[in-house]
Amino acid sequence: MHLGNKNLFSQENEFGYWAGTAVYLGDLNPTLSFKDARWATGVFYRYNLNNRMAVRAEINYGFLDAADSRIKNYPYLQARNLSFQSHIVELAATFELNFFKYSLVKSRDTRNWTPYIFLGGSLFYYNPTISFGGQTIKLESVGTEGQKTPNRPVKNKGYDQYAFAIPYGGGVKIGLTQNWALNVEVSSRLTFSDYLDDVSNNYPDEIDVNYFLNGTNLGLDIYDRSVTKVGIAGKQRGTSKDKDRFMFVGVGVTYTIQTTKCPKVFN
Repeated sequence: MHLGNKNLFSQENEFGYWAGTAVYLGDLNPTLSFKDARWATGVFYRYNLNNRMAVRAEINYGFLDAADSRIKNYPYLQARNLSFQSHIVELAATFELNFFKYSLVKSRDTRNWTPYIFLGGSLFYYNPTISFGGQTIKLESVGTEGQKTPNRPVKNKGYDQYAFAIPYGGGVKIGLTQNWALNVEVSSRLTFSDYLDDVSNNYPDEIDVNYFLNGTNLGLDIYDRSVTKVGIAGKQRGTSKDKDRFMFVGVGVTYTIQTTKCPKVFN
């Protein structure tokens, strides 16, 4: 008998953890500035189909933060003076394509490092809030653009805090040992929501903002936080032309479970 396959180990199952930053891109950050970058982390499972292709399932958690007051070169944003913070929880599945044939241990036919790209789909939860009067206010509950008004009963449901996204990006993976590898990755999300920042359309009529706390309509001070009160009904508050986005930039480590494969036997 002859052993026709000398590679007795399988490297399909890979588990990983990453940490880095999350960056929001939208009405409160039109310049793609990284000044508002905040922390992010996640865990993932990667199944390697072969040396060039893999599929990945992951859970990501990040924090988004932005404020008009930090964008110094846009007078309109300075005057508008809106801000928000939000936790992001995401479930994602992606398909990866390696540039080179990749293996944890370099061989004649493979490399122990490779750039890669990926594309997939995700579902995420977000919850924009602000600190106001010493309290954390959930902006979706306020209806800052008139979404919660009782004057239009058929259109007072607010916006959904779950949304779909298309994650895409690329990175580099580097094999360190027979089990451990290093990942450096940049990824972006094309989302199907324009309310990650609670800003999308026009300023509402004051009669359509009704958020009462202890008998006071705090909504009137929350929907328009400008000093000069630029919030004229019907005037642009944000833009719904482009959906909001967010990015992750991180470094991760992976552990691969090496399993023994039965060799092919030829008579």
